[in-house]
Amino acid sequence: MKKVFVDCGTHLFQGFCDFVKKYNIDETWECYSFEANPNTFKMSQDNYKTLTDDWKLNIEHYNKAISDKERLIKVNCSKDSLGYVSQGSNTLENPPTYDKQWKNSFEYDSEEVYVESIDFSKFLNNICSIEDFVLIKMDIEGSEFDVIQSLIDTGAYKLINDFYCEFHERFFEPQQKYVEKKENFKQFFLKNNLEIKEWF
Repeated sequence: MKKVFVDCGTHLFQGFCDFVKKYNIDETWECYSFEANPNTFKMSQDNYKTLTDDWKLNIEHYNKAISDKERLIKVNCSKDSLGYVSQGSNTLENPPTYDKQWKNSFEYDSEEVYVESIDFSKFLNNICSIEDFVLIKMDIEGSEFDVIQSLIDTGAYKLINDFYCEFHERFFEPQQKYVEKKENFKQFFLKNNLEIKEWF
């Protein structure tokens, strides 16, 4: 058995570090991190170096998007005080213009940016087996709805032991439809002995 941590939506490794402490992740774990926004990915390199060189963690860090299929996908790079590196950057076809939860507007880069995406279910099947301990943190700004449906459809959810997800139903209209999707996902997972823990 091996221990695997997959961080979907790494940003600058803030959440990653929280899970390192929570699960006592060390060099014996296999860690995979994904950040779709190339601006953020570039900015994250110093933190990545600290985690691999000083903390001695085993991390493969990718500038790729998490999806339900492999393709070239547009990244909507959202602006904050540091540039187009906001945590609100996303790969949605209809990106939100306003975040109801944090009460702020999105300002996207006018330059079109594309990255490769991975089929997350296929990725899990390639890196681990049912005997392994697999920890997932997912914060992918609305794309979680398609990805979780794919995990269910393919049966890849059975590979996961602990699953944390930030849901972004507020990015869609009608919002209630996505609230219901979220609750249906949570009920499905509970019936199959896996809890989706909401992460913020």
